[in-house]
Amino acid sequence: MEKLNYETIQRYQSFADLEEMDKAVRGFLYVHKSSFSQGVLKVLQFIWRHSVKVVGVSFAKYHTIAEAVQLSRRTVIRAVQKLEILGFLKKIATARMNGKQGMNLLVIQPFPTVEEQKNNMSPQDVTPSVTPIKTEKKHHSLCENKHNEKNVKKPDKMNTNKQLDISYLPESVHPKFSETASPFFYAIDIYKLWQRALIAYRKSKLEKPLEEVIEIIVCAFKQTVFMQKAGEIHTTFEGYFYSVVYAKLVVTKRQEYRHFGFDIFNEFLNGNG
Repeated sequence: MEKLNYETIQRYQSFADLEEMDKAVRGFLYVHKSSFSQGVLKVLQFIWRHSVKVVGVSFAKYHTIAEAVQLSRRTVIRAVQKLEILGFLKKIATARMNGKQGMNLLVIQPFPTVEEQKNNMSPQDVTPSVTPIKTEKKHHSLCENKHNEKNVKKPDKMNTNKQLDISYLPESVHPKFSETASPFFYAIDIYKLWQRALIAYRKSKLEKPLEEVIEIIVCAFKQTVFMQKAGEIHTTFEGYFYSVVYAKLVVTKRQEYRHFGFDIFNEFLNGNG
């Protein structure tokens, strides 16, 4: 655990300014608000309002939050845990100067803005929520046309009703991603999800090569599967997955900037600047 002091709190600042934080929070609410109870919304709003001294970081205690929003401490803890699972918060444990456990820092995480989500929506993103994933039978095409295509005669001889396994995927799809997704989706859907991940990667403008962030993309897929199983996705699986990937890559991009700034500072101190 880290020592609780102002320098530690400053190190976890997650946004450049209040406007950037507000846009991220509104983007998060744009995706998740409909699934939240009033209690979760109250907790989120309190943390949001009390993350301005160091932008994005709240150091309010659970007891303080509970009193302010008139909820039990246990309810506040559950709300914070839910916001953690959804990627809105990151909880940082700290220690007091005497070594005993201190308060938790609640750090709001970057998230695509409402405008970014609307601008990057594909036609599939505005369709109703996909059918829950079924591992034993595998999920049908998550992006397939919802109309009665079965009544349309196909001009070629290919049996388009036959689902393809991952051996049919092009080499451009990373094997780690296809292996992770294969218990839940067939090749066509995995390919479409991978394309969404690539869009998020290009939009984030990361310096790191794709190979170095594949674990982040895989983690985003697993998080999306979990939320689908928990019944927390109210858009499409594909759209939600894109939002999670992009949000995680934005965090990685911000870390790159900080590292870059640190290197420049070191060069200046060493007389190389």
